[in-house]
Amino acid sequence: MSSIKHAVISAAGIGSRLGLNRPKCLIDIAGRSLLDYHIERLSWVETVWLVVGFQEEEVMAHALALRNDIIIVRNPEYASTNTLQSIHRVSRHLKERMLVLDADTVIENASFARFVAAAERHESLIGVSSYTTSDGVRTLLDQDAVTGFTREPHHCHEWTGIAVIKPEIITDEPIYVYQALERFLPMPACDVKAFDIDTSADLDMARRVIANNWK
Repeated sequence: MSSIKHAVISAAGIGSRLGLNRPKCLIDIAGRSLLDYHIERLSWVETVWLVVGFQEEEVMAHALALRNDIIIVRNPEYASTNTLQSIHRVSRHLKERMLVLDADTVIENASFARFVAAAERHESLIGVSSYTTSDGVRTLLDQDAVTGFTREPHHCHEWTGIAVIKPEIITDEPIYVYQALERFLPMPACDVKAFDIDTSADLDMARRVIANNWK
């Protein structure tokens, strides 16, 4: 049994770069939505929080049909705020560390399970991935720790948006989540097969790796 009691899924964004005019968490990947995958893999978590904004009614209905005790948190300012500020709408109510992840992230279940197990050995943990995307934030690594973030594409690991962190790390600021994390580096890292879907190329890769069972 994991000591992590809270998981926060950020699903408020518009996803304008993908251009589907649909919440990315409801995109179909191999016959199921990303939200389906997330809520299923988080079935062991005591409290799952879902932050919604863009087309929130559809996202809420879908989520509650999957798990009726999920806690919905609205971000009506989703068009002018960011993921960090969405997470802050939850973290300000918490005292314990939490698992955070983006709703538009594709994650391989076995490696996610290893990440959760590794979080039992660390107070905080950052998920990094060797699956890289065209616009992803790369991580600087020193052995098993993240020492920085960069946009330089030659680094071979990418920030996944997956982390176990203390709520005080999350602030209500117009900056990226990784920029909030930078103030607390170095932090332990764990490799996860995962990546965000931001573009049509990312979506194609997601469908390909899932069809091939991440081989």
